[in-house]
Formats: sequence, structure tokens, C-alpha cells
Amino acid sequence: MSTLIDTETPAPVAVGKVQRIFRYPVKSMTGEELTSCEINESGVVGDHLWALVEVATGKLANAKNPRKWGHLLRYSAAYIEEPHAGGEIPPIAITFPDGTVVRSDQPDVDELLSKSVGVEVHLSTMDQTEATVAEMTWIGEILGENNFSKLGSSNEHGELQIDFDLFGKPGRSYDLGDLHVMTTSALEHMKSLNPDATFDVRRYRPNFLIDTDESGLVETEWVGKNLHIGEASSTVVMNTVRCIMTTLPREELPLDRGTLRSLVKHNTRLVEPFGDWACIGVYSNITATGRVEIGSVTAVSDAVTDETGEVAPA
Repeated sequence: MSTLIDTETPAPVAVGKVQRIFRYPVKSMTGEELTSCEINESGVVGDHLWALVEVATGKLANAKNPRKWGHLLRYSAAYIEEPHAGGEIPPIAITFPDGTVVRSDQPDVDELLSKSVGVEVHLSTMDQTEATVAEMTWIGEILGENNFSKLGSSNEHGELQIDFDLFGKPGRSYDLGDLHVMTTSALEHMKSLNPDATFDVRRYRPNFLIDTDESGLVETEWVGKNLHIGEASSTVVMNTVRCIMTTLPREELPLDRGTLRSLVKHNTRLVEPFGDWACIGVYSNITATGRVEIGSVTAVSDAVTDETGEVAPA
């Protein structure tokens, strides 16, 4: 384990164990389910290192604009060999909805992807592209209005479209934090509130699903605290804001707007600087690197402050 910040912190309290681990090599494509992973200074090694860049606009392909990119969730990506911290990024294999498989190191990969996706695109690692802007379609009748929605304008389809810059670290195609974490308790709680909705973890694309014994939206109480998963540690920085992408079909999951409507009704929270937003799950930023496996103990500790009064993560 490599500690990035050496700070004395209160003793962690166990809250559960890792039930599932996910990695998404390409932004907005289905990814891989793992039994273990490495955590480096930016998150799960190999996670969100790739993206499709639209040639005409220079923007990142992103299923938050469902009309143009929602079908990317029907594609899946996996590494040819396991990536390692500090090593070169290995090639990936992308499986198309019709079963066709292409590799990132094929000379015609862009041509094949563009023909299949229906838009001219270039497959790139994030360290090899300057693209950081993506599009979101804002569904106001579900999500309402907040500070973020006010940034939008009407597109050619009469939809409210917001062009946003990634807030994640360079070299990754994250929208926000280094790690994305959810609990079984939160999913079960939402299922109990709307049994007809398909609250499946795959809709929300976390890195870790933590099996917890507590009831309710337990991870909402972790914001501002230190989260320890296996050998790795991070500081929970915010609740995870949710959008229309979570309602889209993928694998055998159907289109389900009811999932988002339920989150709006039961878990709208103030998330600065965006304002009120429907949430489930949390984002955290890495403070100590290491290995995580299925069954790894997950614990939470209170954050401490430094001499200036600012939070000093574990």
C-alpha cells in the first residue's frame, strides 16, 4: 500500500465488504466485472482511460446525450491483458451489438467503429487527446431546474443541451471523482420505494458495490469522511448526481424512467455548485493506493483538519 498523505486519522469503523468490482475502459460503453483491482493515484487502474471522440466537433462521445450516443451502452470493452499501475496501456477489445469484435490496435478500428456507431469517431486514450467536453441532454420534466441546467441551450431537436467539461483528473474520462461507490442498502431501499422500477447496479456504473447491513441510503452519510476499501483510501467528496443516462437500456435492462423519477422524489440533495439534484452513490478522491478484492473490508473514518482548519484526508 502506498500512502499519498501521511495524516493521523480516527480509527475506521467497518461498514461492509466489497460485493462487486467494475471497470469501464471506454467512456459510456459497458465494461468489465473483476474479482480484484489495483488502485492508483487516479482510481481503478485501467478505468475510463479511453473514449470515442467525435471527429466533426472534437467532443467526447457520451450516452448522456441519448439521441446521439445512447446506443454506446450496447457496446462493451475489455482489456486484452490486465493493465498495471505505471505500465503502458494495453490494447482493448470492443464488442459491437451484433457480436463483431475489434481491437484498439487494428489499423481500421476507427473506420469500423464509425460505420457501426453511425458517427465519424476516433478511438483514443485520454492521454492522447485534448478532448474534454461532452454533451448532456437535460430532461427538465423529470429533473427540474438547477444551477447546472441553467447552462444549457436548445439544440436542433428542441432539447435542452448542456456542453460540460470533465471535472476528473487528466488522463481519465471521468465526469467527476476518482472512485464511484454504491451500497446494496441504497439499491434495496430504492427498490422498496418503487418495486416496479429496475434498480440494478449496472444502471449506475460504480467501481465498487459495497454489501452493507445498514438500511437506507447509507453512503449519503459518508460525504466529507474518509473511505477505506481494502488497501486503498479516499475522501468522499460528494453524492453522485444522476441523469437520463441511468434510465437507458443496456444488456437485458429495459428503458426505465421510473428509476430516475424515484430518485428525484426520494433523494434530491443539495450538491454544490450544481444545486439540488437527484442522487444515489458517492464520489471519492484517492488518498492512499493499494489493492482491492471481492470481500475486502470497507470502513469509514471521520476526516481530520489541518492547522488551517481545512479537511486533511487520510
